[in-house]
Amino acid sequence: MAENKIKAPIKTAPKRPSKPKKQPAFMNGLNMSAFYLFNNIHFIFYLAFLGVIYIANSHYAVQTIKEIKHIQKELKKVSWESNSKNSDLMYQSMESEVAKKVKKMGLGELGTNPKKIINKNKIK
Repeated sequence: MAENKIKAPIKTAPKRPSKPKKQPAFMNGLNMSAFYLFNNIHFIFYLAFLGVIYIANSHYAVQTIKEIKHIQKELKKVSWESNSKNSDLMYQSMESEVAKKVKKMGLGELGTNPKKIINKNKIK
């Protein structure tokens, strides 16, 4: 068997020191928090948009609740008027009230039973 030999180390080019990443020219005067803010501007706009939607939705819900309460009050009022009109109609259609109104016109109640009229000359 052959003997193990140590290989000569491979010479590589010396590593250059990495340059620090440059900030854009307009960011030179800003601190790092502003830089992170600028990098996440899309997410911030998204959150702002969601906030506006949330506020608009709550305003819409409050407005809808106000309309529902107003319509419920109006419905109660109309219901009371309907019941009042129904009661008046029932009172005016009572037999005694109808007789009083008809008496002014010269009509009266029948004292006898009504008679059936029979036509003997029916056309067949």
